[in-house]
Amino acid sequence: MPKKNIIPLLILFVALFTLYGDSLTFLPKPLRDTSVASRKFFVGLWPSWVKPRDLNKQTERDIDNLQKKSSPSR
Repeated sequence: MPKKNIIPLLILFVALFTLYGDSLTFLPKPLRDTSVASRKFFVGLWPSWVKPRDLNKQTERDIDNLQKKSSPSR
């Protein structure tokens, strides 16, 4: 088997083990704990100052601004 075929399979195996390794009950406890530890490690690589944008907050601000700007005069 060429090395080109092994590398994507290895990456896939590592990703699946990291995501689902602790839910596989047939694995021994130390191996399941390793899955949790590796997941915490990968999550820890994400910077803490990067936070997801709250799109609802921006939409609410836009709606409030529109309501303040335009008041129908009927």
